[in-house]
Amino acid sequence: MYGPVIQGKLVRLRPPKPEDAPVMLTWFENMEVTRFLLLRHPPSIDMEKEWLDRTARNPDEVVWVIEHKGAVVGTTALHLIDWRNGSATTGTVIGDRSMWGKGLGREVMQLRAAYAFTQLPLRKLKSAYIDGNVASARAQAAAGYREIGRHRADMFVDGKWRDHVMTEVLRDDWEKAHRARAGAKRRRTRSV
Repeated sequence: MYGPVIQGKLVRLRPPKPEDAPVMLTWFENMEVTRFLLLRHPPSIDMEKEWLDRTARNPDEVVWVIEHKGAVVGTTALHLIDWRNGSATTGTVIGDRSMWGKGLGREVMQLRAAYAFTQLPLRKLKSAYIDGNVASARAQAAAGYREIGRHRADMFVDGKWRDHVMTEVLRDDWEKAHRARAGAKRRRTRSV
């Protein structure tokens, strides 16, 4: 299924549209973008449209397009939602390389976690990144994800076998961090 519109300071998450598919395809043509992804080869336009259609009908996924200043720059999702056990696997792609290093991924992960923990009955978000993907590691840490293990020498990137780093954030930990940030913000506002 598609997620609702969520407005952040830097990004807007919104449901995908069929006309987003051609833009999304261009991301997967760039080996820098796919370097740390499981998808290494660009899909066809029909495959991308089929993925969007299949996702819209899947009750165990919530998918958004990421917009920055009105331009489609990436996607993010809650995949493999286990409603019984309250968990989901997350993923984000900032496909527009000109948007890398601007904090978009961090905000996307924070918005997605807030939605998962305040609008859905989820208690855990799982994710992963390939060792060497510093941007993903930082963005996940900023959203409260912690490393919980590694599949050693699991992914082949740039001619080397790299660790696949497993991460997760629990609702309880997210709520504590969220309350602490809100308290710090209130203290800063009062002191001004």
